[in-house]
Amino acid sequence: MNILQVQNLCKTYGRGETQVNALKNVSFHLEKGEFGAIVGESGSGKSTLLNCIGALDVPTSGQILVDGNDLFTMNEEERTIFRRRNIGFIFQAFQLVPELNVEQNISFPLLLDYRKPEQPAVEEMLEILGLTDRRHHLPNQLSGGQQQRVAIGRALITKPKLILADEPTGNLDSKNSQEVLDLLMKASRHYQQTILMITHNNNLAVSADRVFRVSDGCLTDMGQTGTRREGFRDEKLS
Repeated sequence: MNILQVQNLCKTYGRGETQVNALKNVSFHLEKGEFGAIVGESGSGKSTLLNCIGALDVPTSGQILVDGNDLFTMNEEERTIFRRRNIGFIFQAFQLVPELNVEQNISFPLLLDYRKPEQPAVEEMLEILGLTDRRHHLPNQLSGGQQQRVAIGRALITKPKLILADEPTGNLDSKNSQEVLDLLMKASRHYQQTILMITHNNNLAVSADRVFRVSDGCLTDMGQTGTRREGFRDEKLS
């Protein structure tokens, strides 16, 4: 079952001599529970692609379907609501609310959607993230790795169809980077959620199920990495 389907996606900025073709007929898909990584040089079109998939930017042409729903046949209000309920975001800069503690930051997307957090689900998330004893800490009382764990929990708590991670380990050292990636992979198995991650780190990318390379606006499917382990699905996360 395809959760994400991208078909002939193009994005063009400017006109005439200043025209830049940021994306050129990009097509690929991800199945339910699949973890995809996008690699490529700076300026290759990776972030533009992720922004279009997340409905943060509007493509020039092409089609993006998330769980069978065409994002750009919706009006702006419909797309905003759909994005809030079905797409989770993890950013390099964490982007936590500084006045909210760990538990409140994780629950924040539910409150934005006028939904009451289910306490058992929040407790499970805190345990999975290894943050139960930090639940009342503010972001400035956490390490960088702990802050990114909170950001992962915030993306997971709404149980979205798709999670988009833009350089989620970019502000972390190598040890914390690997720990965050391992947590993200295990969480994707546990919740069977589809994840698409941008990374400059090829060593991290090979841990994904599939790797895509973007170069000069064109995407190449590098295939499966062979590291997928279904046993993660039932593994206790730590």
